[in-house]
Amino acid sequence: MGKSAGLTYRTIFLEEHGKLCNEDIQCILDKGICFRETGIMEKPVYLGIGPDMKASYFIGADWLDEKEGLSVVVHPKKEMENVDYFKMFMACLENELSSDYFSLIYGIECEKKYINCARLQDQITPLLLIHYLTVLKRLTKRGLRKDYVLQEENLQCKAKGRVLTGENLRMNVIGRRLDRCYCSFHEYTVDSQENRLLKKALLFTARFIRKFGSHDSFAKLSALTNSLLAQFENVGDEIEIYQIRRVAANGLFKDYNEAVILAKKILRRFGYSIEKVNRTEGGTPVFWIDMSRLYEVYVYSLLNRAYGKQILFQVKGYHQCSADFIKLDENLIIDTKYKPRYENGNKGIIDDIRQVSAYARDEKIISHLIDAQPYMGEYPCLIIYPEKQASDDLEVTRFNHEESLLQKARKINGFRNFYKLGVRLPVKI
Repeated sequence: MGKSAGLTYRTIFLEEHGKLCNEDIQCILDKGICFRETGIMEKPVYLGIGPDMKASYFIGADWLDEKEGLSVVVHPKKEMENVDYFKMFMACLENELSSDYFSLIYGIECEKKYINCARLQDQITPLLLIHYLTVLKRLTKRGLRKDYVLQEENLQCKAKGRVLTGENLRMNVIGRRLDRCYCSFHEYTVDSQENRLLKKALLFTARFIRKFGSHDSFAKLSALTNSLLAQFENVGDEIEIYQIRRVAANGLFKDYNEAVILAKKILRRFGYSIEKVNRTEGGTPVFWIDMSRLYEVYVYSLLNRAYGKQILFQVKGYHQCSADFIKLDENLIIDTKYKPRYENGNKGIIDDIRQVSAYARDEKIISHLIDAQPYMGEYPCLIIYPEKQASDDLEVTRFNHEESLLQKARKINGFRNFYKLGVRLPVKI
């Protein structure tokens, strides 16, 4: 609770899947705020809080009523508070996800007024920066795009483009420097305002990453940023705020379009000042992270590292269905569920079993398995869930390419060919 210019700020705190208390519900109803269910492919409204007044899988901070100073913050479950989100974010970098899928994992709105909540200040920024590095890595593989840039230069023994009479008179004729000519001309170069914007955001990113010098992911991130900066060697980093705002995304170049949007968000995140990169004051931007999708990507990084091409990710079926993974050599349908409770029992698992069963009968999904192996009848199904761990048990789950997933999994009693497997998350050391 806080006050500013006569306005009383109030923040409602909620845990993932937690329910609003009666006092908060009454406050929300009095303001006429309506919650609704978030669709599978939709960005959440009000952090995905549903009509039942319960939070979903989204964590973050959002305004319920910005004019009245009412905000809501959803923080991770207690059993997940010690999770190392930075390592999970690194999985996004490793997998080089498409921009469409990244947009489903998180969102950030730097244009809105910041919310005063120190608890979540560093949850979103690393993901934004890793997303940016992912796009730049993909973009620079094809080389930086050149553009025609207007230059002014006092040339010696030659003229180029258009002679600027006034400047030439002042700088050369009056001073009897008759071997020079002050000209304006267009040059085809990588040193465009677009690339300068990208480089400036990259410098901000490199500065922020230094904060993680003791983290075991630092070496990899530092090497990547240095490699990317080398690609921008012939690009300047001087660009004014008004020039940044004028840089427009180009729909013909998808990676550049995405990079420009992200670069602007990064610069706004730090108030266009590199000196603010290491500061923690100023509140938290409006943002959300879909923990279920982030967990899904983390599991994908582990599976892909061990089994490579045997793992297919986001296999599309009919009626907008998608199986999280299929494993070709085991004819296995796999789905991740961000539900730690499955470690101690199968409470509430029926709906998930029905969902994965549907994937195993979707002709579009199982066509990949039929192509890989002869039809074997009933396809086995596996649910992967986050396994809880003690703070002193730092060993995360790893897979071995010589070991099948079903050998590691536990059978779900009462259901034929159905299994579950706990995958530990990385924790802070």
